Amino acid sequence: MSAFTRLWQRAPLWRTALITTGVCGVFSVLFPAPWLVNRLPYYGTLTSKVGHMLGRSATTPDATSNEQEGRRMISQPPMDAQFEGIIPFAGRQLPLPAGKWHPVLNYQDDVDRGEVLTSIFVRSEQGAVTGFIIAQATTQSLPTSETEQLPAQCHNTFNFTVGDLPQDGNRTECWMTSPIKVANNLFLTSNQALQGMMSSPLFIPPALQRLGMMGFQLPPVLVDAAWTRIEKSKSGKGVDFATIHTLISPALPGPKATVPGSPENWSHGGMADAPVVADFVGRTDSWLKGWLPYLRKSYKGEMDSSIPLPPGIAVDPGFHS
Repeated sequence: MSAFTRLWQRAPLWRTALITTGVCGVFSVLFPAPWLVNRLPYYGTLTSKVGHMLGRSATTPDATSNEQEGRRMISQPPMDAQFEGIIPFAGRQLPLPAGKWHPVLNYQDDVDRGEVLTSIFVRSEQGAVTGFIIAQATTQSLPTSETEQLPAQCHNTFNFTVGDLPQDGNRTECWMTSPIKVANNLFLTSNQALQGMMSSPLFIPPALQRLGMMGFQLPPVLVDAAWTRIEKSKSGKGVDFATIHTLISPALPGPKATVPGSPENWSHGGMADAPVVADFVGRTDSWLKGWLPYLRKSYKGEMDSSIPLPPGIAVDPGFHS
């Protein structure tokens, strides 16, 4: 009887440790840890060969993919929380229109050595959504190329209305109202630049899915009252921006979210044939223009959160008191 055989029979703890080590070693090859693959290139090659032999197309997570995932953080705050008035946002302030707004989702993304925070809020009445806010702003400056699509959202022929301030070389500011169709839990618009944000797989689907799970009903049409400000960074490198999209529901009060007019009327050309649509768009445009001074002050963090917002200014056309 060899020494190994005697040790195997007389040392049960050693035998258990040996078996456990072997099993863990096998699993480490079949299901490699990303950090170990990154540190030991030859280990990564071995696990890839084993995965190929087992018929797996990819056994090790892609290092670039892991790095990108590490640069993105998403959180879902408790939706029973509610906010009114002025709240902190991305080192600035965010004024909320009238009503109680519930947080849906926060998303932090590092983009080309800059950072963008996205926060989504919802307002409802009898389970029907009356308002939906998508607020985005930089927490670290971005290259100018990363903000090219923001002014393009404003300057689009499919918008209802458009306005902007003269550019002075240091700042760009524009605002708009635009139709947003809601179908199969998706936001749809003919404004291609705007559609890029409204269909972002990073934060829109999770937000809409959460609303559906919580029983919130979206109307078939929303009117986006949006404001965007881009300015050169004080550090002299890159730009900072904030864009606030307040999607307002034109639905009549009640849980059914019935929208006046036909789907074709909720477009730039179609609203001329439906006075009720033109009236809602006009009231939304007027409200947005009155709301602009508060958005500008909040961008600079100059608002006193202890002072309630004037009801005549804060009440948007979708709010039903």
